[in-house]
Amino acid sequence: RQRTPRVITRGGRSAARREMFHRRGDAKKHDLSEGSGRLTKEVLVEGKGPRIPKGKLARIHVVGKLESGEIISNSRGKRPLEVVVGCGSVMQGWDIGIMTMQQGERSVLCISPEYGYGKYGKPPSIPANATLTYDVELLDWTDPPVMSQMSVAMFGFSLVLGIMAWSGLQS
Repeated sequence: RQRTPRVITRGGRSAARREMFHRRGDAKKHDLSEGSGRLTKEVLVEGKGPRIPKGKLARIHVVGKLESGEIISNSRGKRPLEVVVGCGSVMQGWDIGIMTMQQGERSVLCISPEYGYGKYGKPPSIPANATLTYDVELLDWTDPPVMSQMSVAMFGFSLVLGIMAWSGLQS
């Protein structure tokens, strides 16, 4: 096994390790968008066991970046994020991508605007029509607390009502 030289940099991480994070030619890309290439996943570290089922509370670490390389979110070194998957509580790219993962898996999701924040973005950090890259590690998952299930259901219902009301105003 070839050893990678370790050069410590200002941030305490090795330059070689950072380069490995950005060099993804060895990983295999999976198209999760029915052949359009608008949502892809590259597995960096294989997971074990079954894939996470819809409606579960996933504990994840994420590092999100814009195409420019600017970091827009980073939970590493902090408390993991907890998201209910498959229920529309997160952007579609996360819902689809995370539901293909196994416990312990670490993958890079490349999310086009159609699967991300679309033509409006999420100001001020995410511009309109942004393609996003997320390094996602699925730590584990559990059943969400009953209140979370109700919140997701109510959010979905409120979202539908809001869209209907907005559509009515546009007519």
